Amino acid sequence: MFAYGPNHAVRNKSKFKTRLVTFYRNGDKHFKGLTIPVNYKNYSTWETLLMYLGDKISLPYGVRHVYTLNGDQIHDIGELDDGRGYVCASGQFISRISYGRVKNSEKYWNNRKPSAGPLRKTDKLLFKREHDKQQPEAAASQYYSNGHTTDMQQRSWAKPRAIIVVSNTNRDSRAKILLNPRTSQSFEHVLRDMSQAVMLHNPPVKQLYTWKTEEKVHSFSQLFHEFQDHDVFIACGLEPLRRVQIPSDSSLEESDTDRDNGYTNGQDNGMPPPHQGPKYNQSYQSFQRKRPAKKFKRSDPEETYEAYQRQRRSYEESPRDSSSEDTLPPIKPKHAFTRSTEDVSTRPRHPHRQMLRRSTFKISNSQAEFPVLPKEFQTQPDEVPMEETDDNHTPCEKKEAKPSRVTQLLNVPSPEHVQSDSDLPSDFGYFQEKYAKRFKHLAPKTYYSPARLSIHGQMREFYPTDDVMTGHANPSAAPKKKLKLDWVYGYRGFDCGNNLFVLSSSELAYYVGAVVVLYDRKAHTQRHYVGHNEDIQCMALHPSGTYIATGQKEGHLPDSTPPDVVISHSAHVRVWQVSSLCTHAIIGLDCFQVGISALSFSNENEGKWLLIVDNSKNHILSVWDWNEDLLLAQNEEYELLIDPTHEIQQSQNDMVVVADFHPQIDSLIVSAGKQHLYFWTLDNNRIVRDRRSGIFEGDNPKYITCLAFSQVGEVIVGDATGTITIWEKDSETEVFCIRHKIQHAHERSVYSLCMLEDGTLLSGGGLDRRLLAWDSMRDYASVKVERLFPESAGGIRAIAPVNMGGADGVVVLGTTKNSIMIGSLRTKFNYILQGHSEELWALETHPTDSFFVTAGYDCFVMLWSAENNKLVWKVNVEKPCLSCCFDPTGAIIAVGTTVGRFVILHAANGMHVTSVQIGSDKLDAIRFSPDGSMLVMGSHDHKIYIFAVMDDGQVYRKVIALQGHGNFLTHIDWSVDNMFLRSVSGNYDLLYWDLQEMKQEGNKQKIRGIKWETNNCILGYNVMGIWPSRDRGTDINTVGRSNNHQILVAGDNYGFLSLFRYPCTSFKAESHESKHHSSHVTGTKFLFNDQVVISSGGVDAVLLQWRLVDKKGRAHYDSL
Repeated sequence: MFAYGPNHAVRNKSKFKTRLVTFYRNGDKHFKGLTIPVNYKNYSTWETLLMYLGDKISLPYGVRHVYTLNGDQIHDIGELDDGRGYVCASGQFISRISYGRVKNSEKYWNNRKPSAGPLRKTDKLLFKREHDKQQPEAAASQYYSNGHTTDMQQRSWAKPRAIIVVSNTNRDSRAKILLNPRTSQSFEHVLRDMSQAVMLHNPPVKQLYTWKTEEKVHSFSQLFHEFQDHDVFIACGLEPLRRVQIPSDSSLEESDTDRDNGYTNGQDNGMPPPHQGPKYNQSYQSFQRKRPAKKFKRSDPEETYEAYQRQRRSYEESPRDSSSEDTLPPIKPKHAFTRSTEDVSTRPRHPHRQMLRRSTFKISNSQAEFPVLPKEFQTQPDEVPMEETDDNHTPCEKKEAKPSRVTQLLNVPSPEHVQSDSDLPSDFGYFQEKYAKRFKHLAPKTYYSPARLSIHGQMREFYPTDDVMTGHANPSAAPKKKLKLDWVYGYRGFDCGNNLFVLSSSELAYYVGAVVVLYDRKAHTQRHYVGHNEDIQCMALHPSGTYIATGQKEGHLPDSTPPDVVISHSAHVRVWQVSSLCTHAIIGLDCFQVGISALSFSNENEGKWLLIVDNSKNHILSVWDWNEDLLLAQNEEYELLIDPTHEIQQSQNDMVVVADFHPQIDSLIVSAGKQHLYFWTLDNNRIVRDRRSGIFEGDNPKYITCLAFSQVGEVIVGDATGTITIWEKDSETEVFCIRHKIQHAHERSVYSLCMLEDGTLLSGGGLDRRLLAWDSMRDYASVKVERLFPESAGGIRAIAPVNMGGADGVVVLGTTKNSIMIGSLRTKFNYILQGHSEELWALETHPTDSFFVTAGYDCFVMLWSAENNKLVWKVNVEKPCLSCCFDPTGAIIAVGTTVGRFVILHAANGMHVTSVQIGSDKLDAIRFSPDGSMLVMGSHDHKIYIFAVMDDGQVYRKVIALQGHGNFLTHIDWSVDNMFLRSVSGNYDLLYWDLQEMKQEGNKQKIRGIKWETNNCILGYNVMGIWPSRDRGTDINTVGRSNNHQILVAGDNYGFLSLFRYPCTSFKAESHESKHHSSHVTGTKFLFNDQVVISSGGVDAVLLQWRLVDKKGRAHYDSL
């Protein structure tokens, strides 16, 4: 069989943290660089990032390639390293350019006089007087006379600076070094002394490189002048510089250990580290920033207790090394410093911190270290936090609710900052056991202890709510209901071709995600083949029309996935029956790599053979007897390029675009793709290439994009230049040569070709969006009839005749905008179905009816009917959309865009009502209050904006901007009484907000009694059970709760949809899982009747409608 196996190296996007990267312009040494944060939330694909860079960095043909500063090409976002510099280019990389050195370059073109206006500091050197210019020369001569060198002269002018040094062999080992330019030591001596601060495999330190640009530092002069803007450096011993992916820059930030264990090379008075000798004391000295502890001040008992709880929570949430127990390690690992989004300079320091971290008592790894609490506040670590009741306790009387401040705030300017817990004094102090007795009388008789959960390495604490006691008797059991796929909205045409067929039953066959849809347009019904568990890449129809073959790509699963599950998600082909949807054969399991490029059934032998093209680097062609699961023949290697300089291009996975059996000769195979058209013959269990056929006149086209055959056996191909070429077999030499060419038949690429029964060749263009006809009986002359489709329809990806053998010329078209149309050149084309064509994040269901609304990056807002499974209306709002919601009456739709503007539409017809510009950042979440009086939005600038709704939703006025999160907002929930909000940010922080006081709410006793209208937040005590069941690296993107508070549905970044009981509080919660999305799930919502669930995919832009059924498949709704 095959000599290779599946590739199990899977890239996990959820492990990718935000990285700060600088991009430079190719060949421009004066370009200062564009520094942006990069993650999969902002740029879901590599092409998205290139398009963004093309708008920001001016290049002749846009940003097409990204290189490292050494000239290595980058192909994926995951290859970018935090804090590094990269070069954007349209073509080849231009070396020997000092990128990022614009601040040190002389600006000779700036000849502005001092009187023309204020000067920059960098320009003042150009206008020095003659006697000022002579002073450095005189000083230099004096230094030379005293025996000083030029390097010492320059160092005497510089100021001391602190740098961070990272070990080249152990990137977790790092130290903060204070460099004194006035030291008498040489640069080599200072490097040698650095060996005692970091751990190296080959000490001592011999070389020093910058972290950002990986440039070598040769002297103190460079360190204090040329690299004065660089704060992080890499220390190398005898080994070369190791260029690998490095942890995020958050691990390089200043921490408490860095401040306490830093070193200097100056001549300051200080004690050396205890483990170093006197030689080390000559150059490096310990500097301790100590601050006397504030005297404990007794205050109000309730306020002191609340502040104590906040201090305790903030100390527990700070990440620390789980492996350390009694002693501190010399250098902390990555997570021992701080969270990736936390500014360590603002973290509180306390004089007792060292005593607390070196305390002798031990607790479990899942709990944080903090001073001992009184017995009233203690809970057993193995117990689930529950309520302890006391019959003798009289509940506290509720305070009267203060009047709302919305009316007052409408008449005053919005504050720049709203007070939160972070505004408390940073040195409030950690309480010791001797202080615990003072608060013993403050402990309430009823206490809920928090549940602690680690999410992506960050410890989070959740408090139970009152409704947790109303849950199911067995909260860890899976619900009795399951999800059954009911309807698929959309079609995949933005990146796939030849994926639309018309069956003998008049059904349309096409695939979306991991589902093959069989749609009867007359009866408006769908059937689904759901045998695949990963994204389908290609499809082929059997000559008899009774079988369909589909190939899926290799799945991306967590590292801890069992091997048998990994094999089931590997690339393979399934052959299944059209009538029964039963799988007939599974071919190539554990044989193919990456995916399947093309499939084709043979014709002359009644379709017994199946051609499969592997999407790996070698692009193996294989022919199988699919009934017997037997490999008949295969080629050794798909030789694409002879030139060894094109090895990088040969490793791409899109080299082979199409491959097919010849309709009249089963032993002849035609394949095409990037710069090639190959003819193959079957010869004794081998597939041999005919090197005499397929030779173009002149240069080969950049891409062969489509393939078709005429009735007389001619091979017809379309390429990326818009040319259609006809190849004919010479009867004497039996070589396929060019017979005819249709030059520039289309603008740019020809996406599809289809030969009708009457000899008419139909061609579909991509960029020009035209459908053309050519008469093969008259040497492929133009029929002079064409159809031009609107830009909203897109280019033509696939063409399939409706009536095989008919003369009406009716065809169905699949477009690049994920739509399917039907018509002919003589009649009008009409839409059969439509869908979103770009990434989809916004989904919301109607509060009282069977409608739901979606909005995507394609700038379209669409209203769908879940009852009729049809599109109601479609509106272009001219800006990419990221969030949407209905008002409580369902009459108004609010849409948040990526440019800081929200748009209000009528739900009945999509008419524009109004739009308001807030800022320039994305609006990631948007929600109306339960009474419809307020509209809240979570922005990418870390703020929550609250607007008052006036005049029945016609006017919106800003009330306030709440600030407290350290990252962008992702989810927001309203309380039932409109008094509270809860929000989740990108660094997994859950905060509560009191809208009476317009500030952050930290009283846990008040929070536990809040009833929430929705449960969109992915964090909280009632939904914490969805996290422990996930493997490390899996991220939950969305959750949705049923209206009767019994079921919870969650979607993750691997395309899985999971159904849990609600509340989901058990760490061993079981669920029913389904995977039909090809990319991350971005939205999950229940309809108003809780019988239907709507889910939305991200990159695939597909909408799936699910129905809740019991074990027998019945759809009636009873106990869950």
